[in-house]
Amino acid sequence: MASTKFILSLAAIADFVFCGLLSNGFITAVIITEWAKRRSLAACEQLLLSLGVSNIFATFGLSLCFYDWNTKIIFSNTLQLILYSNLSYFVFMRFWLTAWLCVFYCVKILNSTHSFFLWWKMRISRLVPRLIMGSCVVSFLASFFIALTISIQLQSNKTANVTNITKVGKMEELSKSANIFFLIIGSTCPLLVVFICSILVVASLCRHACKMSSKGSNLRNLQTEAHVKAAWTVLSLLVLYISFYLAQTLSSIPKFQKNLFSFLTCFIVMSIYSPVQAAILVLSNPKLKQTASRMLVRTKK
Repeated sequence: MASTKFILSLAAIADFVFCGLLSNGFITAVIITEWAKRRSLAACEQLLLSLGVSNIFATFGLSLCFYDWNTKIIFSNTLQLILYSNLSYFVFMRFWLTAWLCVFYCVKILNSTHSFFLWWKMRISRLVPRLIMGSCVVSFLASFFIALTISIQLQSNKTANVTNITKVGKMEELSKSANIFFLIIGSTCPLLVVFICSILVVASLCRHACKMSSKGSNLRNLQTEAHVKAAWTVLSLLVLYISFYLAQTLSSIPKFQKNLFSFLTCFIVMSIYSPVQAAILVLSNPKLKQTASRMLVRTKK
């Protein structure tokens, strides 16, 4: 019975990894094709392309980590260091890109006369490339300190004499403190951004619905539909983010790792992230949705 559950878990993870690579590959291919045709990309498309690419690499890295954990083949220390630091980079990258996509939807949909929102609304399209570059830098710094922590842990396993153990122990404590700080920057800060955007979009939708109902207007107008679509997208991304965040946190706890099926459940949740996020992005973007519909019609013929 236990082996059956284990095999089913492996099959589920393999399916989700394949779906994640396929769905994000579709998003990347569609946007690159549009880029080649028009020689330019809109701000939203830049974010979607960056998210698609980071999801592909994160899914690939996650599958390699699972292979490393599941098989008896032992990767070299250098290979493990490269693998886990690169995975951290792309996971942090897609967290920040998700946050900026939610900010983009929030700024575009909110109607506010506050100077802060007006400033963002006027400049958001020009700021997107800088936000993407900033995400790259922050993700690199966060993953660098994680790589440093892994390197120190690997070195401490090889240390033989007491003096070196003491030195490595002090270095390990310092690196763990820095690691926690950069984990907060890499994972928790983007989550807070997505959460705040969700509250703002839902509050804006409620205000708009109350205004329309008080005027006796039809709620099914273009502006209301845009509010509903933005709220659905941001809330879906928030729920997905929280599920991955919790699974990532639980899977990093040593006691939790000892329970095989609990650890596999966390890994399945983390594997779901890429295909589900790709589905949300396709459904929220008219161009991607239209292209996907055309492809489905062709496959049915």
